[in-house]
Amino acid sequence: MLLRDIVSHLQRLGVQVDLIGSDESDIQQVAGLNGASAQHISFLNDKKYLSALEETKAGVVILESTYQEHCKVPMLVVKNPYYVYALVAQLLNPTKNTYQHHLDATIDESAQLDSRVAVMAQAVIQKEVIIGEHSVIGCGTVIEEGVTIGQNCLIGANVVIRHGCVIGNNVIIEAGAIIGGDGFGWANNEGKWVKIPQIGRVVIGDDVSIGNNVCIDRGAIENTIIEDNCIIDNMVHIAHNVKIGQGSAIAGQTGFAGSTTLGKHCTVAGQVGFSGHITIADNSHFLAKSGVTHSIKTSGAYSGFPAIPVSDWQKNSIRARHLDKMAKQIKALQKQVEQLVSKDVSS
Repeated sequence: MLLRDIVSHLQRLGVQVDLIGSDESDIQQVAGLNGASAQHISFLNDKKYLSALEETKAGVVILESTYQEHCKVPMLVVKNPYYVYALVAQLLNPTKNTYQHHLDATIDESAQLDSRVAVMAQAVIQKEVIIGEHSVIGCGTVIEEGVTIGQNCLIGANVVIRHGCVIGNNVIIEAGAIIGGDGFGWANNEGKWVKIPQIGRVVIGDDVSIGNNVCIDRGAIENTIIEDNCIIDNMVHIAHNVKIGQGSAIAGQTGFAGSTTLGKHCTVAGQVGFSGHITIADNSHFLAKSGVTHSIKTSGAYSGFPAIPVSDWQKNSIRARHLDKMAKQIKALQKQVEQLVSKDVSS
């Protein structure tokens, strides 16, 4: 694809881009700065790679204006290089669909599938399912009764979407995910556990990405909700009646206990744990392995167990490294005090 065509595509998407250099390069694929050749487009998003930028053989590099003096090849100067790189990578690596239903797929006659839906081998589509155009259902996936799936969705292999759940447009659900499994609802009577039927649903908004082996439980009475433009990494567990706010990003192995509300535009690093029935303010950010045991009312960055503001956690971490030294100092001071007291008593 000619570079001028890539620039035109970005401009149609509303990207402000300045091309410096020839627009006639034939760009075939994306590549890193070090491994790129004249047929590749690369990008710079971190100044620690400036040396690689200065030596790159790429046909064109996407970067901010701050770094253009270090670039010796044609460049696309933009405000957000990583975002523009993503758009170019999508352009050069389009999804290939043959909109057909595999002979081994099982599709109930009451299901309403757009003619431009692909259903792969051994998938099962149950009664009254609705699936919008340009969506793909992967091998071995089970879509239960009454599920609604929007347009341009990619449902990976061996996914299970339980009855009645709602999936928006442009949603990616990777292999092995389970959407709408029963929440952990049990009542105890004299030591015996009795299961509580989970009659809510999972409702997922538009432009959501859900990773491999994620489990999102259906609501106990009301719905579990994932709002628009959320990205959820592999092996995350979201319990019943949780609400994940718009634009939030959640890294792998994070867990949310029931009825927690995560605000809009939050980021959650790996292995963070959230207690149930708490509310998290918009624009809150949690470092890896944090334990969030209480509601967070003020936006900011948090870490530790229980989670506290990062500035406080850093101070405490530094102090913790000196605990042994401090203990020895205290012991020495105690000994000195005892000696002084002993002198006073004897005199």
